[in-house]
Amino acid sequence: MRELATFPAWSWSAESVATWPARFRTYFEDRFTFRSRLLTWRTGFLWHQLRTPPASAVFPGKAGWLFYAIDGGIEDYTQTEPATDSQLEVWRQMIDRTDRWLAARGIKYLFVIAPDKPMIYPEFTPESIARLRDDFRMDQLIAYMKTRSPVEILDLRPALLAAKSSELLYHRYDTHWNDRGGLVAARQIAKRLRDWFPAVRVLEREDFDEVPGVPSGDSTSMLGLVDAGKLAMPGLVPRNGWRHRVLEPLTPSPYNEDGRVVTHIPGSDLPRLLMFRDSFASRLIPYISEDFSHAVYLWRNDFDTWEVERARPDVVIQEFVARHLITYVPYPQAIPDP
Repeated sequence: MRELATFPAWSWSAESVATWPARFRTYFEDRFTFRSRLLTWRTGFLWHQLRTPPASAVFPGKAGWLFYAIDGGIEDYTQTEPATDSQLEVWRQMIDRTDRWLAARGIKYLFVIAPDKPMIYPEFTPESIARLRDDFRMDQLIAYMKTRSPVEILDLRPALLAAKSSELLYHRYDTHWNDRGGLVAARQIAKRLRDWFPAVRVLEREDFDEVPGVPSGDSTSMLGLVDAGKLAMPGLVPRNGWRHRVLEPLTPSPYNEDGRVVTHIPGSDLPRLLMFRDSFASRLIPYISEDFSHAVYLWRNDFDTWEVERARPDVVIQEFVARHLITYVPYPQAIPDP
C-alpha cells in the first residue's frame, strides 16, 4: 500500500551518477509489466489453494477471514503484555492535559477509540492463536480513566456489536470497518457531540441508498486479495446528497486517504471541527463532515496546538485505533501547561 517508486531523475553530479543504477532498480522492481497481476495471482494461489497467508502482515482466521498482524495488531489481540499502571498513567496525563488546554480556550474535546476487527468479529479469529486475557488495552485504559479522570473516552464497540447482526461492518480481507461500520461509529460520535452542539444531526441508516459501483470498504484488500463479497456490496449514498464539499485536496482520494482533508458546508453556521486521526477515520469523514460548517482532518495521532490555533475549531476529536494503544508512545510534556 506504499507509494511506488518514481523514475529517478538524472544529473551529472558524482553522487547522482553513482546512485542512479540502484534508484533505477528500485523503480523497475516497482513498475515492471504485469507486476500487480503477478502479485495478485501469487497471493490468490497461496491463500485460496494452500490457505497460507503470503506475508506476515496478516494472520488467518476462520471462514476465510484475515486479520491485521502488524502495527500492534497481534500484540493487542493476544494481550501478551498488558498495559502497566505507569503506562496508563502517562496516557491519562496526555488526555487530561489536552482537555485542560482546550477547555482554557473554550474548545470541547472528544477522545475516540476505533475498535479493531477482532473486537467486533471474535467468532472469526483463529483458535490457533491463544489470547492470554479476555480484555484489551482499550478496556484497561477506559477503566483507568473512569476512576481518575473527568474525560470520558467514547467506546464505539457496544453500538458496532449491536449492529453487526443487521449487516456486515468489516469486510473479510480489510482491516478497517466499511461504510456501514463507519456510519454506525459516526452516529455514536454525533450523539456525543449533540450534548454540546444541539444542531448536530444523527444520521439514520434510512437516510442512505445502496448504490452499486460506489466503494464500501478500503481502497485495497489485505495483500491484494480479491473479495467478491466486498465488490458486490453497494456503497451508501445519501438520498438528498452530501451537504459538505471537499476544499482540500483539490483532487481528493475517494477513500479520504489524504494526509489533510478540509471540508466545508457553504452558508452554514454549524460548529467547526479539527480531528487528529489515523486510517480508521477515513470512513468517518463523509458522515461527520455533514455536521460541521468547516472541518479539518489531519492524518496524525499527535495533538498539535499550532494546528488548533490555525483551524479555530469549536471541538477537537482525537481518534486512535485500539492497536495504537500499544505502538503509540504518548508524551504529555509536548502539550503546554494550560
